[in-house]
Amino acid sequence: MKVLLTGATGLLGGALLDRLVENGHEVRCLVRPESPNAARLDPERVEVAWGDAGGVDDLSRALPGAEAVVHAAGLEYAPPVVAALRRGGVERLVIIGSTSVHSAYEHRSGWRRRMEELVRGSGLRWTIVRPTMIYGSEKDRNVSKLLRFLDRSPVYPMFGPGTNLWQPVYHEDLARGVLAALVRPGAVHQSYDLPGARPLTYLDLVRAAAGALGRKPRIIKLPLEPVRRGLRFAEALRLPLPVASEQVLRLREDKAYPYGKARRELGYSPRTFPEGVALEAARLREIGQVRG
Repeated sequence: MKVLLTGATGLLGGALLDRLVENGHEVRCLVRPESPNAARLDPERVEVAWGDAGGVDDLSRALPGAEAVVHAAGLEYAPPVVAALRRGGVERLVIIGSTSVHSAYEHRSGWRRRMEELVRGSGLRWTIVRPTMIYGSEKDRNVSKLLRFLDRSPVYPMFGPGTNLWQPVYHEDLARGVLAALVRPGAVHQSYDLPGARPLTYLDLVRAAAGALGRKPRIIKLPLEPVRRGLRFAEALRLPLPVASEQVLRLREDKAYPYGKARRELGYSPRTFPEGVALEAARLREIGQVRG
């Protein structure tokens, strides 16, 4: 199958590119010319089309010959992606959303629901996959920062009791799930949540990350509401902050999701967070971002 892949220079996109090529698919990657990671793409291995996934014309120029699109560059680009596929006569679309669509906070879930509804009403042969927080290398936005902090600090401040649930997904496990969603006929017109193997509390997540580094920090629990109010006040003054008040607010919400449907229909079988974070810690050690 010839596949147009967006987001190929990101954490998930890179893993997807590897899985697609390994499984014999021809891949064309739509890449922004200014992308700092564009040079990592091997032109002997993949075809590169220059353009922006937010532009209908750029997408349309990259589509000829493609039999399917795997869109990993952001759910917010669903409108131009759908428009380009309709224009180009390409019917098959696998689009990466987020389990944040299930959030009780409207500012997190509302726009994602609207994007998913647009995809479902597109007339295309769509599949929506929803990962939890993705981790696995220096490219991730959360766990790599946590590991670097734990590596240099003997103390870890925790907002709230740390009992809320998390279920991060390792990038390579997610890529395998997305590939299965692309190639299995039964996945057409279906949506799948793709989390990690099992939920764990935020406290256990921090302990697992510290353990992967051989560290045992002192965890200091801070009352959540006064911290959130203080951050809101600082934000109003436009002061630079390491975290946003919204992030602290969401610590009250469990982020754990069953994936029985994905297991049955896609053969999805992700690893546990302790297994995955040990691999990420080893990677950060290898490139000198944490101590050996």
